Amino acid sequence: MIVDKVPELLCHVDFPVYLCHMVSPRHLLLGGGGGPAKTGVKNGFEILEISHDGQKCIADSICRFDTETFAIMNATASAFDPVAQKTLIAVGKNGHSQIYELLLSSNHSKANAESEEGEEDNNGGSLRKRSTANGGIPRQKKEEFLPLTFKVVPLQSFQTDFSLPEPYQKVVKFSPDMKCIATGGDDGILRLWNLSSYSKIHEIKAHDKEIDDIDFSPDSLKVVTVSKDQRALVWDVKKGKKHAEMSWKSPNKKVKYAYKRIRFAKIEGDVKKCKLFSIVNPIGTSKAPSFLQRWEPKTFLLESSVPNSGSLSALAVSDNGHFVATGTMIGGTVDIYTAFNLRILKRILNTHTTFITGLEFLPTTDESAPSRGFSDASLVSISVDHRICIHHIPRLRYISMFWASIIIVFFLSGVFILCSYLGF
Repeated sequence: MIVDKVPELLCHVDFPVYLCHMVSPRHLLLGGGGGPAKTGVKNGFEILEISHDGQKCIADSICRFDTETFAIMNATASAFDPVAQKTLIAVGKNGHSQIYELLLSSNHSKANAESEEGEEDNNGGSLRKRSTANGGIPRQKKEEFLPLTFKVVPLQSFQTDFSLPEPYQKVVKFSPDMKCIATGGDDGILRLWNLSSYSKIHEIKAHDKEIDDIDFSPDSLKVVTVSKDQRALVWDVKKGKKHAEMSWKSPNKKVKYAYKRIRFAKIEGDVKKCKLFSIVNPIGTSKAPSFLQRWEPKTFLLESSVPNSGSLSALAVSDNGHFVATGTMIGGTVDIYTAFNLRILKRILNTHTTFITGLEFLPTTDESAPSRGFSDASLVSISVDHRICIHHIPRLRYISMFWASIIIVFFLSGVFILCSYLGF
């Protein structure tokens, strides 16, 4: 296991960050803000372009969108469409979900150049100056050096939570086939919506308490929910009925556990092959360990688990299903594991000064390889401490078939000569 005591700082931002999503092979969306109180901390989301200068990763801010009094606490993003050069995001605004279209476009107009200096553009957002790497202050760029930008187009807003007195959406997810949206909030009801018409497909009384997390299976046929009522439930998307309940035996009968986060992981790009991961924390005690768990996705039985000495707050899996990562509530520790056996590969200490609010792997595709510095995997971690950090799993070194053949030939020749010399 590799232990890093000094994390790689990607950049600083000027607002507390609660979520992060990749919206293209090299663009990272950050959401957060200071809330409705007039503290001077703006609410909204910002998009960073991630690149690599040969030694370290660099983040340049290319777009910022102001959401007025709504801090962005939960969101989801669709896969990037390389032909149309766009993606969809859904963000939570109290009890509502707001859909935006993000269009990647060139930034050469005078209006965009002015918005680069901090003025609002005609989308209601603003393009900030490109920021330097490793948390440096923003720098001004001449128009000919301006990067691509995202045009933010608001599409639809609809209410998704109806708890009283203050409805609040806690989680939203697009299905992988982009046919429906799943939402959950304080009222404990799982709602599935048609993504084309925004009409309600199913309304399921899933939990007795608020829903903390939701995820779809890669084939979009199942959706899983976890809640503070200590239950993890699997639902049939078409029927709107419960398919299974996930359960496990606590190693200490006196300690109860609650699910915090849950994620499906697609294996090698095959939607029919996947694993399911969750993190659970002990209730009412800090002495008992938390656990990272791996589940079999057909029977939804627990396959294996690994303990952690601190409570866990964040979970992420890589798009190829090779890696899984966790972040802690205390100490700002990030752990990266191999997904197939939950063996820890890397631990990064003191990544953040407070609890980790989100983790996101960069895509493992060839398109994003330059942004990762050609590492096997790169993971972004965020927190309310305004720091954006990035962590890498170095690419394993391989030898070519030619040199492997040469080594084998020399080895066999050496064995033959030795045997001849000894008279065998």
